[in-house]
Amino acid sequence: MDLIEELQQRQSFLSTKEVLELLPKTRNTLCRWVRSGKIPAVRIGNAYFYDPRVLAEFLAKRTTSGLQ
Repeated sequence: MDLIEELQQRQSFLSTKEVLELLPKTRNTLCRWVRSGKIPAVRIGNAYFYDPRVLAEFLAKRTTSGLQ
């Protein structure tokens, strides 16, 4: 099962730490994506949480054809 399929099946939201463990990106990049609206996030207090299905859609759009 690849990362996109795994995210699509996940039921609970992901924390910022969990997203950063899955993606080879920095916290600054993730924050930039949230601020620009590329990835929606829910803010609760000082923490952000991410819908795994929305993250899977975002990654699927960024994936080069044939490399999945």
